Amino acid sequence: MESLQQLAHNVEQLLNQYQELKSQLESLQVENKIQREEIIKTHEELQKLKKDYSQLHTAHTLLLGKQASDEDRAKAKQKITNIILQIDKAIETLTQ
Repeated sequence: MESLQQLAHNVEQLLNQYQELKSQLESLQVENKIQREEIIKTHEELQKLKKDYSQLHTAHTLLLGKQASDEDRAKAKQKITNIILQIDKAIETLTQ
């Protein structure tokens, strides 16, 4: 009879541990989701900052004119060409 009581006690302890672990898992999953969302937001901000930097660098190169290096002028020219091509494609799409 004592072993049956001991078994019941052990089962109860295991169920309590299971519930605690289940609760911890749920909490960690929520925390994980929040952190993933923060990482995504930070990544988006980083991409925006990189784009802004690139645009500022291009504008700076254009303002420097002949003082800018040949490589910087070529990059700026290529970026402007790409922007013009994108605008042309958008206009073409709108006129169809």
